[in-house]
Amino acid sequence: MMFLTLMNSVIAGNSPRMIEVSDGTQAYTGMVVARSPQDCFIVDKFGRQVQLPINSLKSFEVVAEKFRPASQSQFRRMLEAELGSGYEVATSKHYVVCGERGRSRSHAALFENFYNDIVSFYSIRGFRTSDPETPLVAIVLRNQEEFKKYCEQDQVAWTKGLRGYYLRSSNRVALYDTPELLKSAQLTPGADRSMLETTFMASMSSSRLTPHPFGESFVSLQSGALASTVSGETADTIIHETTHQVGFNIGIHNRIAETPSWTLEGLATVLESPGLRDRSSSGSPADKINSERLEWFRREYAQRRQPGDLAKLIASDDMFRTQTLDAYSAAWGITWFLTENPARARLFAKYLRTVSERDPVLPYTPEARLDDFQSAFGDISRLEVDYVRALDRL
Repeated sequence: MMFLTLMNSVIAGNSPRMIEVSDGTQAYTGMVVARSPQDCFIVDKFGRQVQLPINSLKSFEVVAEKFRPASQSQFRRMLEAELGSGYEVATSKHYVVCGERGRSRSHAALFENFYNDIVSFYSIRGFRTSDPETPLVAIVLRNQEEFKKYCEQDQVAWTKGLRGYYLRSSNRVALYDTPELLKSAQLTPGADRSMLETTFMASMSSSRLTPHPFGESFVSLQSGALASTVSGETADTIIHETTHQVGFNIGIHNRIAETPSWTLEGLATVLESPGLRDRSSSGSPADKINSERLEWFRREYAQRRQPGDLAKLIASDDMFRTQTLDAYSAAWGITWFLTENPARARLFAKYLRTVSERDPVLPYTPEARLDDFQSAFGDISRLEVDYVRALDRL
């Protein structure tokens, strides 16, 4: 009871306090971001998130009146000690990037550019954003073998097709370098970024389901296997995973709460299109279309699509398990439809605030998911007809 009372006091208000808790074997310093009667969630000064059973805590102390994140120099020292002498750390305004010597500065500039593009995408569409609590971390391993070892360390299911991933718990993006990485990130519209279904199915078979802390299960692209295949080549992987990372750190999504997969993957696949990251608005309309997702929607998913599929996609993540590529294409389609019209984009921003501001420790039932969606957009069956017609006209 004492711990619960203290936690209520430290998470109240707009400026969470810095606390230190211990379970008798390890101490954790950071801010309490949520709690249930059984567990508390703490984000430390390096942005890492941990879930601790309250009954395991032996001590609880307020060490500062305001949470203070680690400085970039502290991040630098931590990453240099973690990755070793073969790596160097470069920083930008929002990023701390660890990569191979001679390339990390360029990687940091690349991630910073993507960050600015993503924030711009949200801002011009009326989404409310905030600055990250801590610097964002990206790890660019020197080769696939070192990336594989890093995956094992993170307990991520590795496959040969896996290029990168974002983990909510560590709040890091991890991927591996290639000679073409920086060049590939500047692919021109229409460049060949084909995806082999056989590669996808191999990664699908080794992907894992990540349990929600309170019993819910969902397909987690924290494993990275699905994301790397759906998003195609290395450039798409960086954009896709950075979109996840940025969204969870600027107030679009809640790192603790159960977030519908269609919103996460819809936004990530929408932002793969270079025209939607063009802050100058000088790109052609075709550059705003994710051609792989549209092609799959028309040639493959159209043969199976049934009226009511949109409600299934909104109410549950099951479609991502059973019809994965169909789910990605449908998620891209409805997200593109909602974000490319200014009035609908404002409604989408309001809807995502509703989702992110839910009590994060409560299950998000199918009924609640549908209710929240229809409260924002109206009758879902009519919206389904409208968005499918819009895709047909592209």
